[in-house]
Amino acid sequence: MRVVVSQGELEDKLNMASKAIAKKSVKPILAGFLFDIGEDFRVCATDMETAVKATVVANEIDGQGRFVIEASMILDIVKNLPDDTVVLELEGDTLEVYSGRSHFSLATMDASEFPELMTADVENFIEMDTSILDEMIDKVIYAAATDEFMKNLNGVYWELSKDNLRLVASDGFRLALMDQAIEATDLSFLVSLKSMKELQNVISNTSEPSVKLRYDGKRLSVQAGDVEVTMRVVDADFPDYRRVLPQDFNTRAVVSRDDVLDALKRVMVIAKRGSDAVKVTLQEGTLIMTSRSPDYGEATEEVEADVEGQEITAAFNPKFLTEAIRRVDTPEVELLFVSETAPLKIKPSDREDYFFIIMPIRMA
Repeated sequence: MRVVVSQGELEDKLNMASKAIAKKSVKPILAGFLFDIGEDFRVCATDMETAVKATVVANEIDGQGRFVIEASMILDIVKNLPDDTVVLELEGDTLEVYSGRSHFSLATMDASEFPELMTADVENFIEMDTSILDEMIDKVIYAAATDEFMKNLNGVYWELSKDNLRLVASDGFRLALMDQAIEATDLSFLVSLKSMKELQNVISNTSEPSVKLRYDGKRLSVQAGDVEVTMRVVDADFPDYRRVLPQDFNTRAVVSRDDVLDALKRVMVIAKRGSDAVKVTLQEGTLIMTSRSPDYGEATEEVEADVEGQEITAAFNPKFLTEAIRRVDTPEVELLFVSETAPLKIKPSDREDYFFIIMPIRMA
């Protein structure tokens, strides 16, 4: 078997597949790439939860071969090859790699031990713009719980209806939600945070204008051109997030996104040395933020604001405020309050398709 391929093309596809390599596993085979060479050249990787299949566009393929090669080693080699043309030749159990004056002879593993990569077993698919799905994931993924033991929160919830796709993530203290009009059928499922990060890596690095989504009740497959990510859905129930969505508001403030982010950056200097909380007060025409530390002092920031409704004071984790407001992509951000003990809603001032919810901190 002999394959001739561009160094850049091979490195690109190995990078995409590498995100699915098992970081910790008792099976050495899961630390490798499956090279499946026949009519096409496919690179595959899996950690048994997520699988990535990437088709490498080859200049020449002569013969067939299936073998597994240790992932970090071959990726390091390909990244550092001196010439754009790479020749791969399989001689028995040894992979010969040639590029310019460089030559490597590498041991391979038996492909029969590599797990079978199952894709979602359905013919029908949903097609959507890659940039839109990329934006949706970016808007919500940060709010998911990072503790893998919190199975029902350590991921992103997908909720589809006949005319909408909604992604939701929450760690119990904050929530992020985004909608997109799309033709679909009624279904919902939870995808782990790890799988979502691997999916985000693929679609953020593809030039394909659209992706195809397939779901069979157990797996979600997302295909972007010659790369496909398949993820097992999580066997856990996402909490009823609608219970924490405030419906009526007593106070509304519209502020400059950049101004409030700059002010938060300054008050956090004191906040992180104290209670890690920022008190937010809304008065006519002004948003006031204060933080205190018994050892270091106090910080106060005032931001011009268009305020409607009752004066209010509530305290929040400044990191949560910052991470949410950063994801607002309009010049002005809208803050909607019910009371000092009720969740705060943050949204762009002129869009209704996404928003963020933050639980307040009890004030002393």
